[in-house]
Amino acid sequence: MSTGPGAVIELADAAFGYGERPVVSEVNLSIAPGEVVAVLGPNGSGKSTLVKGILGLADQFAGQVRLFGVPRAEFREHPRLGYVPQRHTLSGTVRATVTEVVATGRLSRQRWFGRFSAADATHVERALTLVGLADRARVDVADLSGGQQRRVLIARALAGEPEVLVMDEPTAGVDAANQHVLAEVLARLVAQGLTILVVTHELAAFADLVTRVIVVDNGHIQFDGPATEFNDRRQDVLHDHDSHHHDHELTAPARQVVPRSVDVPRPGSRRG
Repeated sequence: MSTGPGAVIELADAAFGYGERPVVSEVNLSIAPGEVVAVLGPNGSGKSTLVKGILGLADQFAGQVRLFGVPRAEFREHPRLGYVPQRHTLSGTVRATVTEVVATGRLSRQRWFGRFSAADATHVERALTLVGLADRARVDVADLSGGQQRRVLIARALAGEPEVLVMDEPTAGVDAANQHVLAEVLARLVAQGLTILVVTHELAAFADLVTRVIVVDNGHIQFDGPATEFNDRRQDVLHDHDSHHHDHELTAPARQVVPRSVDVPRPGSRRG
C-alpha cells in the first residue's frame, strides 16, 4: 500500500534484519490514524522483524521509514509510540508493585532529574483503570498471572500517552479467558482513537477490532487489505504453523528491551 498524507507510520521499499542479513525487504506500507492493523504470517516469515524495524530495534538495510511524517533518524517524539514486547521479565528482575512498574512508562515524559508529579500519578492510575488492574495497583507483579502481567505491560505503554500502540504477540501463552479480557481492553483503547499495530497468531481474539490485515511470508508482504477481504482469502494468503518462534530466533540475535531496576520511580522521588 502506498504512503499517504497524515499517516502515522510510512515505509517505502524498506528492508530490515540483523547483522548483515535482511529478513524482510521491499516493504511499502502506510498506516493511518485510528487503524487497527494485525500482522500475521508463518514462523520466521519476518513479521516481528518488520515491527522491530519500524521501532528501530532491527537494522535497516534499505528504504525509508517515516513516523508521523518525520524520517525515523530525525524522530524525537518517542512517547508518541508505545511498545509492548512479547517477552518480559517482570517477575524475575526486580521486586516492584504494579503501580511502580507502570510508572516507568512516564519516564519518557519527564525531564532528567524530574520529579514524579501528581499529573504522572494520574496518568498511571488512568492506565491501570483502562486495563482493568486498578484493584491490583499495590500488588507485587510477581504475584500476578501471565495474562495480568501482559496487561501491566500494556498499562506501562499507555502511561506514556502514546498515539500508536505496537504490540508483539500480546496473547502468547495467555489462556482463552485472559485473551478475552485483553480484547476488551483493546476495544476500550480503540474507542478512544488509539492506533494499534499488533503481531499475533491469535487473530480470533481480536476479530471484532482489526480493521486491516497484513500477511508477511518469506520476507515480503504477501497481503495487505481490509479484514473482511482477508477473511474471504485466508486459505490462499496465510500458511501458518504450530510453533511460535520469533523471527530473530530463527536468524540472528536481536536487541532486547529489558526493564531495569533503576527505572522504577516512586511517587515523590527523584531520578538520578
